Amino acid sequence: MLVAGVTGCKKFLDVNKNLNDPTAVPVSLLLSNCERNIAANTALGSGLGGTMSIYVHQTTGRVGADRYGAGSAGWDGLYSAITNLNVIIKQGTEETRYAYAGIAKILKAYAFSILVDVYGDVPYSEYDKFADGITQPKFDKGSEIYPKLIALIDEGIADINNPAPNASKPAADDYIYKGDLTKWKKAANTIKLKLYTQVRRVQNVTTQVTALLATPANLINSQADNFMMPYGPFGTTDDRHPAYGDYNATQRGGQLFSPWMYEIMKGRNANILNGIPDPRIPYYIYNQKSALGGTNPTPENCTEFRDGGFISILFGSNGNCRDGSNSNTYSLLGLYPAGGRFNDSLAVQVNTITPIRAGTGALPHQFITYADRLFLEAELINTGVITGDQKAVFSKALDESFLQMDYIITNFIKPGSAGAPQTVPAIATTYKTDVLAAFDAASTAKKLEYIMTEKWINRIENPVDSYTDYRRTGYPVLFSPAPAGTVTSVTGPDGKVTPVQTDRPYPWSLPFNTNEIALNSNALPQKVPENYKVFWQP
Repeated sequence: MLVAGVTGCKKFLDVNKNLNDPTAVPVSLLLSNCERNIAANTALGSGLGGTMSIYVHQTTGRVGADRYGAGSAGWDGLYSAITNLNVIIKQGTEETRYAYAGIAKILKAYAFSILVDVYGDVPYSEYDKFADGITQPKFDKGSEIYPKLIALIDEGIADINNPAPNASKPAADDYIYKGDLTKWKKAANTIKLKLYTQVRRVQNVTTQVTALLATPANLINSQADNFMMPYGPFGTTDDRHPAYGDYNATQRGGQLFSPWMYEIMKGRNANILNGIPDPRIPYYIYNQKSALGGTNPTPENCTEFRDGGFISILFGSNGNCRDGSNSNTYSLLGLYPAGGRFNDSLAVQVNTITPIRAGTGALPHQFITYADRLFLEAELINTGVITGDQKAVFSKALDESFLQMDYIITNFIKPGSAGAPQTVPAIATTYKTDVLAAFDAASTAKKLEYIMTEKWINRIENPVDSYTDYRRTGYPVLFSPAPAGTVTSVTGPDGKVTPVQTDRPYPWSLPFNTNEIALNSNALPQKVPENYKVFWQP
């Protein structure tokens, strides 16, 4: 016993190996962290997602983005995830955990694609090369990065398909697909379809997308295939969706539903979907107040934009009622965009974080869904990149948009498990019939507007893609105050007139990260966002 004890102490106290401080973190822990990190930096309610949702007028708020003046967002978080993904790729390959390495390559390609889409030129080829003596990475052109991302995705698929024995494979540590490698390959191919579609105006991609669409089973092809990051319910550990934050905020006003999107969904926009009210409104928006004459109509202070129980503020507002405290008055993001409450018209204000009023917050972040894949296909047909029946594909995309919401509510959000359970009805509607009738009567360009507008409504939880879509296609048509520095007057549903303005023209990208410019001698000069276009923009 003495000999064994002395030997054990000698090993434990060896100054060259601290067993309590391992030099390698298990790839399973790193994968979980990376998946959460990428979602937390792109979802609605995150820094990047919050900025983009205001830039595409899905939300509004008393924040810098409200006048197109937001700074960088998501840069540090996405690069942090990429650093850990590089560890998984290297360590997973060395340890013969090829499936981990393959998934990491797919996620790395996705994360870099977001950085290029939002910022343009970014560090890529020399990033995370400290071991090679590179401490000041150059900025690569986005047009040169994109082909490398496609190649990286193909490498990831090859790693997953590697027939060599794996020391271990992902399972519960893979939050997205629980180790289902077939679904990871479907997601990888769908990411490629998305990237090819995004460059279609500067590159002929007919051959590539035709090949991908030739075998739909190799793409996201059902709700069960959706590329999503689950979030947990209300509980002792706060694992809820980032957009859920307003439900436990003491001050609200930074993340409100956009009156522009609301009016379009109400069928009041003369340009698009006029006279076609959207049945998703009570799922998207929770009203804390009733209409005038209802059970709880009185606001805390004066309101700026009010339509019955719907209360918000206008983008770029200079109005007297913009900054007043209305935390228990504003309409909140509802069941579907935030995992919050379904609008049951009871007008119960959410003034404390209690199980009765909070909802569950268990909405997953939707990287790419089956509906998204169909909208991509409809766009490709409409623009002549491929042949096909665009109405049939658009019709299917509309079906899957509604099925997606039902699927997520039933399988993830589970409003019946909230502190005060809500019974949420499935949508039964003639909405699609009316939309398709308007679609039939439209020109080719107007048909594309319908496709992109419906995608924008469906993509409310992933506004980064909507920002990319708008800059690529010009759709959906966004709220446009007068040129920067001048004022437009907006009349709300209740007749109230509010002056609005922007401080600068529309930003075609986000400014570079200021820390990167300060610390990296090879960083590009700071850009003027309204003049700097990403390479795939026309």
